[in-house]
Amino acid sequence: MIRLYLVRHGIAVDPADRGDLPDDDRPLTGKGRRRFRRAARAFARLGEMPDFIFTSPLIRAAQTAEILAGALKASEVEVLEELRAGAPVGPLLAEMARRLKDDQSAALVGHDPQMSQLVAVLGEVPKQDQSRIDFRKGAIVRIDVGALPSGRPSEPRWHMRPRSRTLAKGLPLRKATEERRSKAPR
Repeated sequence: MIRLYLVRHGIAVDPADRGDLPDDDRPLTGKGRRRFRRAARAFARLGEMPDFIFTSPLIRAAQTAEILAGALKASEVEVLEELRAGAPVGPLLAEMARRLKDDQSAALVGHDPQMSQLVAVLGEVPKQDQSRIDFRKGAIVRIDVGALPSGRPSEPRWHMRPRSRTLAKGLPLRKATEERRSKAPR
């Protein structure tokens, strides 16, 4: 099995507040750094050391990956264009198939919607339930896969909530009742 840790970047400067700063250059906020630093330390305490840490080239993801590497005392973070915001899932999984062997692990630090799409594909979430995926900024999801690029068979192990840093079994899915409440008119 290959262990994949999907990591959504921490809280970044809001697009509306960035002025003339290009979207690719939006950094993490102070709150984003603090919250993810705590999550990264909680992840490090689990003792699950990824063999590789790959990040999107965008600054907010790279900063998140560096915080993760620091907490894990990892020496290297590698930038992957396939993790760029808006990139499709297929080429990323093909690149992971090329780079990872059985019994290896990788942390993939990126953006939504790609991270939620990876949860859907690797977690085999039915189309009608994909809107329930709740992959928050700074969250970490572990999914073990048998082979790449297919991602089959897969075993969603746990997800870590960014704020509470608690582990929950399986995928980050809202309950159906929460989904109905969030769509109700206000």
